[in-house]
Amino acid sequence: MTFNHWLILAVLGAAFGASFAFNEVLLVQYGPLTVSAVRVALGAVGCWLWLRASGCASHIPLRAMPGIALLGIFQYAAPFAFLPVAQQHITSSAAGVANAMTPLAVVVVSQFWPGGERITAAKIAGVSLGILGIAALTVTTSDGVGSDPRFVIVAVMAPVCYGIALNLTRHVLCDDPLVLTTWAMTLGALAILPFALGLDGLPPLPTATSFSAFAVLGFGLTTVTFVALYMILPKVGATNLSLVTFIAPISATAIGYFALSEEIGLQQLLGAALILAGLAVIDGRLPRLVWRRVRRRTA
Repeated sequence: MTFNHWLILAVLGAAFGASFAFNEVLLVQYGPLTVSAVRVALGAVGCWLWLRASGCASHIPLRAMPGIALLGIFQYAAPFAFLPVAQQHITSSAAGVANAMTPLAVVVVSQFWPGGERITAAKIAGVSLGILGIAALTVTTSDGVGSDPRFVIVAVMAPVCYGIALNLTRHVLCDDPLVLTTWAMTLGALAILPFALGLDGLPPLPTATSFSAFAVLGFGLTTVTFVALYMILPKVGATNLSLVTFIAPISATAIGYFALSEEIGLQQLLGAALILAGLAVIDGRLPRLVWRRVRRRTA
């Protein structure tokens, strides 16, 4: 990859990590389902504008609609709701670290999915490290620093949704990833809107702060990031693209600490380290690097 590609990946990872801080800002005024509904809806609007500006055809077969609706629920509506729900009781940085479980959740879900990828020793080791990391995140120290364990588990439901969505994608009848994302966001927003209105009630008019936060979260951190992901995917490959998973929790932790004055306990750093180690094992780069160094020393 070129330096520019590395830079884009770093920016995308930082952007995904920043979304947790914007959730934190919006939860002051809005319910978690409202935050999810507005984010997905604005993301969809941004994608439709991009499709129109680029002249891309947006037609999809009618028979593909049910599958795309399910994808919209599991890829966008549900995880974007689970995370704000959890963030009412855990820090944004803890939510960002828990969300890094996504590749590990994909491994687990794939084992139970018809035709899914089979597990390997490396995947078992990676998932085990991730589980230990989540366990560390649920620990509350004697001075009260830590997150509510129940809501750490709620945050982990977001990666589980992503794991289901990834397996659903293989069965959806749509070849253009951007068109698929646009329709999925649209149907996901329509699916969660009734729940947001029913459980959170009618949202209040936004203040200047919440209006700006929604605009950045919906258009900047949803539309732009997903459009950029699909634009860069053919150039860097899926394996390199997965590196954003390593960057997002670091970004979420740094922003939570410096911008939101969140406390970071030792258990949170340990949890992040274990989860990132699990990702590295599944990714394969770290084991290969260690193996090459061992071979050089023994040669």
